[in-house]
Amino acid sequence: MYLIIGASGYLGRYCIKNILENTDEKILATYSEKDKPVFQDSRLEWQPLDVCNVDALKALSARIDGKTKIIYLAAFHHPDKVEELPELAWNINIIALANAVNLFGKAKCLYYSSTDTVYGEGSKDRKFVETDPYAPVNLYGKHKALAEQICLTKGFNVVRFPFIFGTSLVEGRPHFFDNIKADLEKGKVVEMFADSYRSTLSFNQCAYYLIALIEKFGACQEKVVNIAESLVEMESELKSVNDELKNHKLNEFANACDSAGQKMENFGKKMSVVSAGIAAIGAASVASFKELDEGYDTI
Repeated sequence: MYLIIGASGYLGRYCIKNILENTDEKILATYSEKDKPVFQDSRLEWQPLDVCNVDALKALSARIDGKTKIIYLAAFHHPDKVEELPELAWNINIIALANAVNLFGKAKCLYYSSTDTVYGEGSKDRKFVETDPYAPVNLYGKHKALAEQICLTKGFNVVRFPFIFGTSLVEGRPHFFDNIKADLEKGKVVEMFADSYRSTLSFNQCAYYLIALIEKFGACQEKVVNIAESLVEMESELKSVNDELKNHKLNEFANACDSAGQKMENFGKKMSVVSAGIAAIGAASVASFKELDEGYDTI
């Protein structure tokens, strides 16, 4: 059985999708919202959970055994909100996590979802590696760095994700990618950030790689794993997608995708030319970012 803590967000929903598609496992998925998520499946059980409630964590731990594979996604994400509400963020990101890992020791494995922001500022000239030192530039990054150490001290695993984007699977809750895509399809100009260098993957890719890692290794001996892809590799992959579309006579769609990429060519000179209709690689719409209630990775 998979137990996903904080499964109702963007990445959580893609984890559910990939578990259902690529394994025979059942899923116990927790959510914190008032309303139960809409998506249902015969192998999926939704359970409300306040991670700050120790009694609720204890009750949940009773369902964990030596075959349980845990993915811990719950966090207070938005960097600005972490600064505004430091006590709440600390309780969710640090205290609740410490209680959870202390109670979930019977599990086969636990993977904590972290971020490349623990490294600090990125550069186009060098890729981060797992052994690089921490250098977070904001409180959110500092929380993630400390949370990693809590999990590692208990013998669990950490996966560091890059900038993540993609189409939302959460009913009634579009991702900023969806907003950017809609604007581009309407021919609108999209303002982009161009002063940040980040690797990037889609939600689906991140979830796929994470589930594949768990299925192959369980508790991986490499306790910290970066899940990322270089911009050059991503650009090559997107070009291949467009070429394949054209091979199947979908020229109109593929050309439209190329056109969408060209709308951000100035940004692309610094990061990666966007194609295949995938909006901002390593960036986001300024307007959309202001509306986000979760951080860069929306985990």
